Amino acid sequence: MEKTPFFSVVMPAYNCESSIGLTIESILAQSFTEFELIIINDGSTDSTKQVIEHYHNKDYRVKVKTIQNGGPGNARNKGIELANGNYLLFIDSDDVMKENTLSTYASYVNEKNIDLIISSYKLMVLDGDEVVETREVKAPQLMINTDKEFLNNIYPLMNKQLMYVVWNKLYKLSIVKENNIVFPAYNSCEDRLFNIQYFHHVNSCKVVNDVLYNYSFDGRNSLTNKYFDNKFDTFVEFYRELTLLTEKNHRGSSALFLKGVMSCLIPLHSKSCTLTYRDKLEYIREVVNFPDVKKAADETLLDTKMRKVMKILFESKSVLLNYTASKIMYTISTTSPKTIEKFKRRF
Repeated sequence: MEKTPFFSVVMPAYNCESSIGLTIESILAQSFTEFELIIINDGSTDSTKQVIEHYHNKDYRVKVKTIQNGGPGNARNKGIELANGNYLLFIDSDDVMKENTLSTYASYVNEKNIDLIISSYKLMVLDGDEVVETREVKAPQLMINTDKEFLNNIYPLMNKQLMYVVWNKLYKLSIVKENNIVFPAYNSCEDRLFNIQYFHHVNSCKVVNDVLYNYSFDGRNSLTNKYFDNKFDTFVEFYRELTLLTEKNHRGSSALFLKGVMSCLIPLHSKSCTLTYRDKLEYIREVVNFPDVKKAADETLLDTKMRKVMKILFESKSVLLNYTASKIMYTISTTSPKTIEKFKRRF
């Protein structure tokens, strides 16, 4: 009988032939060896499948499943279905784990029964193939022992850019499967909504300042700069679900929501957006007059200059002003990823 792996590492893979080999090798090089790596080939049309199969033939811990293209959330859901470990991690196919990532996680969960671990990570901002900035997004060292205490810490940790993503976290697979926690079929916000579902079941959480993940952010080609028809809807859903989860620090959550709303306007200026100029203006008009946006603008926390600017933009309800502001931000994000990253930090 096959031994239950301690960790299940799930990786969606789509047209990543040039990067996925390094990612896989960072996992196979882990000092802690009791894991399974589940790679879901999301209908790749390049040589990704061949690269994956090479590692599958080389190491029995590498498991491969090819599915029709359905996006990273759908691929992760398939990976969860196939997972057999005690704990669950996610990794993207263009990032890497530190050599001690799994051993560090294992040491923490062996100390105490923990529902969730949140780690620090290294952020590398790319401008094409060039790394233009490297910094560590550091988490405080914190042990949270009750669900109430966890809910009270959600906004402070979210404000440090630690709560949205899934790849800097360790989940209990039993909690995910028993509560049917899945990624929604969206192209944005799917990781945030997965986390919100999981947060309902967290009674103990350890936040650690260990840097356990290297995240590469390509400012020019990021999904954040691509237009999706339902992107705004996903941010509204997240804001509402977060409010249902906890009212603690609601003004701060409203400020973060407005930041997300602006990120829905910025891609209107990308080549991926096929809307006419008139349609874009109508889209902005609907957004700035949307009830949740008006409520958030009224209640938002104003502790930074950027948040004050967001309040002015959305309270003005000016379509042309928001069109111009979002165009400027799009131009900055595509010409100077380093600059837009600084803006995000100051928000």
